[in-house]
Amino acid sequence: MKDKEPSIRIIKFIAPKVMTVNGYTSPCECTDTITCAYCVQASLLFFKENIKASDEIINKILSLIKNKGIRKTARELNVDYSTVKYWIKTKNFPQRVVEKLYRGG
Repeated sequence: MKDKEPSIRIIKFIAPKVMTVNGYTSPCECTDTITCAYCVQASLLFFKENIKASDEIINKILSLIKNKGIRKTARELNVDYSTVKYWIKTKNFPQRVVEKLYRGG
């Protein structure tokens, strides 16, 4: 089984909107077929920030489960406790679980 890795999405024409170079708006040399180096760099920076945010969310969910207990959390989510153990092991939580635990929904 392969690990699910988030994919990087390279966005054209984004550098001038999100990045500055030496205090000036970043240039963009994208064409319809080629993405410029500035836009690639801006996309990579954006991806890195999303990964950090995702790690913070996972860490908070793990601490919530640790405080409540695996079995109690499983009862609240209406799943088997071994499923919660699997989520903890893989650090891969379904979106509905993230909504319920992290956002209190």
